[in-house]
Amino acid sequence: MNKGLFTGWKDVFSFTFKQDTKGKFRKSTMGVAVVILLVGMAISVIMALVQKSDSEKISPIQVVHVVNESDLELLPWQQFLAMNETEYPDVTFAVEEESAEAVAATLSEKPGDVILKISNAGEGYEVILILPENSEVTEGDGKSFLDDFGNVMETAKMIYSGIPMEKLTIALSSVRIESLDAGEKEKSIGEELISVFLPMIFVLVMYSMTLTYGMTMGNAVSVEKTSKLMEMMLTLTKPYALITGKILALTVAAVTQMLVWLVSFGGGFLLGDYVAKTVVYPEYNNVIMEVFHLIREQGGGSAFSVGACVMVAIEICVGFLFFCLLAATFGSLAEKTEEVAQNMGYYQIVVVIGFMAAYLIPMQEKPWMTNLARLFPLSSAFMLPGDTLIGNITLTESILYTLLLLAVTLVLILVSGKVYKNQLFHRGESFFARMKMKRKKSIGETV
Repeated sequence: MNKGLFTGWKDVFSFTFKQDTKGKFRKSTMGVAVVILLVGMAISVIMALVQKSDSEKISPIQVVHVVNESDLELLPWQQFLAMNETEYPDVTFAVEEESAEAVAATLSEKPGDVILKISNAGEGYEVILILPENSEVTEGDGKSFLDDFGNVMETAKMIYSGIPMEKLTIALSSVRIESLDAGEKEKSIGEELISVFLPMIFVLVMYSMTLTYGMTMGNAVSVEKTSKLMEMMLTLTKPYALITGKILALTVAAVTQMLVWLVSFGGGFLLGDYVAKTVVYPEYNNVIMEVFHLIREQGGGSAFSVGACVMVAIEICVGFLFFCLLAATFGSLAEKTEEVAQNMGYYQIVVVIGFMAAYLIPMQEKPWMTNLARLFPLSSAFMLPGDTLIGNITLTESILYTLLLLAVTLVLILVSGKVYKNQLFHRGESFFARMKMKRKKSIGETV
């Protein structure tokens, strides 16, 4: 019975997958998963602790003795207290007629009192907070007070300038310049940030995966090519089936590992969110979850939908398979062990080119360049998951881009299989040397 090119790939896949996912692989995967789960829990709990600390933070300052040596007559006491009533619930202001030194001499027995000195400094004003001896107010508490008070001092300067309130309101109002195409909806600042940074995170994650697992793939293909086990397997199946089964097995193992870690992080984050709300701080507000809802509301109808999540999973698998095949091709080109590092160095250069294109081109904010990068396989493998998830492209566009990447991946399967086959049956002879010899032979026959 004649065998096809890919006959037996399932057996190779099963054997390779079992070999690569036993023992050390399982232990490392589960060990990292536990660490990631704890990190996810810690993020939620730490956010709750920070919010609880901020809500319970009450300044030890009780009385602020104001020594006003400036030309300001109206100082914003009531405005300050209204804006900071949570942190300064019991603070009162007392205007003093004496100097700051004289007032300080009378406050040694009042640990919650401080002196606020306001004076002219050139064309502006200088505000100094003086902590008397035996004061319970720390330098950090004093700096925090000055920061808060400085905000309302800006308003006080404007009021003292004599500008009518209605004109002052206009002068202090901000001007926002925005350019929109016809029919385009205005984006909020949050949506702009999300549309830029979330795809970048996906690009960085895919980049680290392709470098780490791609190097492993290339080394494995190159080393096992000359093993005795490979000679035995060649009697049972074809080189195309060998390389396909091996690459698919390593790809599935890597994606499974990443999926376990992702689920561990999500589970730990949700568990930490539950602990934070029930044990740490009942009024805890999960900022990350709010960002998630913001993405769904502002990212379009397909953002974070079930269809988008399914497409993201498919795009990650196809993109990762593409780079694994690329790594296997470079690894197969190595005839000798010492050539592996050099060939995988070429692979790294190709990956960096795709990464830089996916990372930098969207920053140019030129749609035609971004669309072109989505068509180029080296960059589209990095870009598609993030763009699909947040709705930068529609599901229809996502499917079309993914089909194009899949077509290139299928072609690369044939290319990697061809290279692998040639190297298996021409050991000791460099691939590039054979190409050069064939070219000379072709030229000789033509002459």
